[in-house]
Amino acid sequence: MRMYSERTQVLLSPSQLAQLKRLATRKGQSVGAVIRDAIDAFVGSAPASRGRAVRSILSMEAPVDDWAVMKEQIQRSQAGGE
Repeated sequence: MRMYSERTQVLLSPSQLAQLKRLATRKGQSVGAVIRDAIDAFVGSAPASRGRAVRSILSMEAPVDDWAVMKEQIQRSQAGGE
């Protein structure tokens, strides 16, 4: 477990705080842990953050196809078709 010794204060809008609380609840973490994870991901100081990002993306179970097929689908959807 990490030991934290520095404290800082950040002012958030009600909307930002509500989003953080929902995310923290969904992840089973404190708001502080969610903020620390976001900082680590942004500044790249956590070597495990890249692995967490990969696991998070893979857990989405998004449909994946051949790149040529996916590229064509993306272009068609941006052109207003599908």
